[in-house]
Amino acid sequence: MPELIPLTDRDKEKLAEGMGAIARKYGLHLQTCGTSENYSRYGISVFGCMTTANLGNALGCRFKNMAHKGTRIGCSCMPTRDIGAYNTCLNGCRYCYANKKPELAVENHKLHDSTSSLLIGHVKLTDIIKEGNQKSFII
Repeated sequence: MPELIPLTDRDKEKLAEGMGAIARKYGLHLQTCGTSENYSRYGISVFGCMTTANLGNALGCRFKNMAHKGTRIGCSCMPTRDIGAYNTCLNGCRYCYANKKPELAVENHKLHDSTSSLLIGHVKLTDIIKEGNQKSFII
């Protein structure tokens, strides 16, 4: 999104302060993820988005206590397995990391077949299939 103006540190502080005030006013919980900045002074948690606590609260279950590093600097999210495919969503959200080219999403959508086991297209002879070793983290 080249039209976006990069935020200065002061801009980020003012934005965090304002968002924190709005969250307090309406009883909302805000948190950062994947950032090294700490805005806890504005009531914004720094625990990450896909933590075992957040996901467990949302799903009504408990997860094993596990050590994990997150997926990038400043991330404290639990390990996850991506089940989507890049450049396949037709919503066209400007901020979405998964759609680099909206026109490619339109083309990929044409390959969708509801009878296929894949999100887009079918397994080809040249495809390499790897079995994922996904263990449950639920207690």
